[in-house]
Amino acid sequence: MKLFDFGFDLAGYREPRLRRGLILSSVGAVVDTLPLLVAVWMLDLALRGGGAPVAVAAGALALLFVLGFGLRSVASLDNFIATYALVGRTRIRLADHLRRLPMGFFSRRRVGSLASVLTDEFGLYTELATHAWGLTVANIAMPTTIAFVMAFVDWRVALIAFAPVPLALLALPWSTRRVQRASDSLDGTRKTLVADLVEYVQGLRTLVGLGAEKDFVRRIRTSADRVADAQMKAELAPAPAVLAYGFLVHSGFVAVLSVSAWWIPPASFARWVLAVLVAAHFARVLSELVFFISAIRYADRTVTRVRALFETPAQPEGKGAMNMDADAPAMALRNVCFGYDEAPVLKDIDLRFEQGHVTALVGPSGCGKSTVLSLLTRLWDVDEGAVELFGSDVRSLPLSKVQQSVATVSQTTTLFEGTVLENVRLGAPGAELEAVDRALRSAGAWSFVEALPDGIHTVLGPDGGGLSGGQRQRLAIARALLADAPILLLDEATASVDPEQEHAIQQAIARLAEGRTVVVVSHRLWTVRDADRIVVMEDGQVAEAGTHDALLAQGGPYASLWQAQEEAASWSF
Repeated sequence: MKLFDFGFDLAGYREPRLRRGLILSSVGAVVDTLPLLVAVWMLDLALRGGGAPVAVAAGALALLFVLGFGLRSVASLDNFIATYALVGRTRIRLADHLRRLPMGFFSRRRVGSLASVLTDEFGLYTELATHAWGLTVANIAMPTTIAFVMAFVDWRVALIAFAPVPLALLALPWSTRRVQRASDSLDGTRKTLVADLVEYVQGLRTLVGLGAEKDFVRRIRTSADRVADAQMKAELAPAPAVLAYGFLVHSGFVAVLSVSAWWIPPASFARWVLAVLVAAHFARVLSELVFFISAIRYADRTVTRVRALFETPAQPEGKGAMNMDADAPAMALRNVCFGYDEAPVLKDIDLRFEQGHVTALVGPSGCGKSTVLSLLTRLWDVDEGAVELFGSDVRSLPLSKVQQSVATVSQTTTLFEGTVLENVRLGAPGAELEAVDRALRSAGAWSFVEALPDGIHTVLGPDGGGLSGGQRQRLAIARALLADAPILLLDEATASVDPEQEHAIQQAIARLAEGRTVVVVSHRLWTVRDADRIVVMEDGQVAEAGTHDALLAQGGPYASLWQAQEEAASWSF
C-alpha cells in the first residue's frame, strides 16, 4: 500500500525531471541542515577568541546558504514542471479513455457526478499534487538528516527528541480516517449540488414556464448550505489528530531543552546550543510535514476516483481491415440480443440494410428503434450476436473506421462553443473552405450563415446558442455532408421543427441521401412511405417488414399505426 499516492503513474510515462527534483530536494534538505553545524562551530570559535577561523566559518556559512538556495530553486523548478506535465498528461489520457467507454457507462451516472471529478476535484488534485510533492519530499528528507546531526551531537539528545515520534505517527491514520469520513459526506453533498445546478440550467425554460424556478432555487440553496457545512467539517476533521501529533512532536523538544543541560558540560556551551537548535528544527519540520500529508490525503481521494475511471474497461477495438464486400449488406444485425443494465431491449434481431437502399424503422415508443441505431454506430456493443459493416463484424474493426463509415443526424443536434466552421468541420477536420461552403449550400444553411456577423467564422454560444432548432439541424446536415460517409442514419431528424423548417430540412436530407445507404427512424409514417423497405418493431423484435403498400395490404401492426395517424391528422378542436 502506498503511503502517498500522487497518481503520477496514471500519466503513462516516466518524467525524468521528477526523479531529478526528488534528488535535488533531498540534497537541498541536507545542505539546509549543515548551516546549523557551521553556526555552532562559529559560536564555539568566537567564545574561544578565534580570529581567522571565524571568517572561514562565515564564508562556509554563506556558501552553504547560496548552495541550498540554488538546489531548492532548481529542485522546485524541476518538481513544478514535472508534476504539471504529469497531471496534464493524466487529464488528456483520462479524456481519451472516457471517449473509448461504452455510452452505457455514462447513462448510469449523473452528469454532475462525473463533471465534479473532471473539473473541481481534478483542479484541487492538480494544485495539491504540484505544490505538495516537492515540499513533502524536502520535509521527509530534512528530519532524517537532522536526526543524524542530533546523533552526532549526542546520541541521548537524538533519542529523547525522537522518542515521541512513533507515538505521534499513530495520529496520522486517525487523521486519515477522520478525513475520509468527512470527505465522504462532503462528496455526497457536493455531487447533489452540482447535479441540481446542471438540472436547473438544463431545465430553466421549463421551470420558468411552470413558475417553479423559485422552489428549485430554494432547493439549490439548501444543497449549497449543506456543502458549506460539510466543507467546514472536512476542514476541521483532522484538527484533533493534527493537534495531538504536534503536541507529541514538540514534547520531544521540550524534553531536550529540559534535560540536555544535565549531561552536556558547561564548557561545551556551543554544543548545548547546537543540540537545542537542532531539536527545535526537528520539531518544526515534523510539524509542517503533517499539514502536507493532510493535504495529500484530500488529493488521494480524487486519485482513487480517477483510478476507478481508468480501470473501467474500454470498449474493445479491433485492428482488422474492412472487406467492403459489394454483395454484403451495408450493415446487418445477426441474431442480436441487447439490454441496458440487464433489462432486455432487443431480442434475437435479424436485420439487413442493403447498400444504396432506404430502410425505415417504425413502431411504438420503446420498441428499440433508437437502440438499433446506437448499435449500428457502436455506441454500445451487443450482448449476443453481431453487428456487421459491409460484411465485417464491427468489433473486429478500428472504431475510427466505423465512425468514418456512418454519419448520424438526429432530432437532438449538438453544437459546440466555437465557430460555425469548426462545428461543421467536426466530421472532416482537414476539409477545405470550398468543401465547407458546398456542404452549407447543399444543406440549405448558407443563407442564414452568410447573414451572421462573421459568416462561417461567427462564434456560436454553447449548444449553438442564438440559432433556431431548424438552423442547428441544417448545420448538422452540412456536417454529415462534409463527412461524406457511405451510410446515413436519421433519427427523427425533423421531429422538433415547424412545417416550414421541416420542408427545408427534408430537401437537404434528400440531397444528403443521394447515393447512400439510409436508415431512418420516424414516428410519422407519411415521411417514410416511399422507403425501399419498412421494418416494423414491437417489444424489441421485428414484427413485420415490407413496402408501404404491402404492409397496408397485410393489415398488421403497420396498418394499425397508419390508421391511427390518419385519424390523428384529421383531429381538431
